[in-house]
Amino acid sequence: MRIVSVPRARFLAFIEIDELNMGGKIRLADCVAPIVDRYQFSSFPQKIEDFDLDKGLKFGSGKAGDSVIDSLVIFDGAMFLDTLSSTDDSREILFGMLEWGREALGLSYTSDTIRKWGFISQLVFYTDFPLLSSISSPLQKLAQKTSNETEKFFSGLKYEPMSIAIGHDPNVRKHGIAGLTIQHRVNTLFSENKYFSEAPLPTDLHIKFLQEFETDVLESLK
Repeated sequence: MRIVSVPRARFLAFIEIDELNMGGKIRLADCVAPIVDRYQFSSFPQKIEDFDLDKGLKFGSGKAGDSVIDSLVIFDGAMFLDTLSSTDDSREILFGMLEWGREALGLSYTSDTIRKWGFISQLVFYTDFPLLSSISSPLQKLAQKTSNETEKFFSGLKYEPMSIAIGHDPNVRKHGIAGLTIQHRVNTLFSENKYFSEAPLPTDLHIKFLQEFETDVLESLK
């Protein structure tokens, strides 16, 4: 397996925005310019309608040291930060941002302010063999039978498994957590063995699970 890009590495912090303003002295609009100046965001809230916490205050294309911040979005009860490197980087930058905000902006932030957190990791990778079509013999048979039938009307089409997804029962939790998916990368031939995967996991654990999955699939072919 060869990882070639990280389209998104998101750290999500569930935090009540009012708890960052215990003294009631801070206006969100007054925080924008210092944040933009420190983190070099190219896009940021400017018009009155941009300050809707239900839709999220959106900052885009910034930097923290050598790391690109793809986006920072602040809601009433949560905020998330995306980088193009890893969820560890995203978490470190967001924590650093809140600590800086305590000193520079007067935020009433403490380590207990964040009630819980989550992750979204996206990866693009290559394998040396057709990963999805090798997972299951019954799936291979179903794809082959479908190919045989469609060949009668449309020649040259070979059906293969396109994606897999695992997730929790949506009836168990009101606000669901993302599943883990693997699919052929958009705009690439199946024969390129290039894939896209998303998971509600830290980036390093996401990579580890994919590598172990690749190994398990290869073992099943022996």
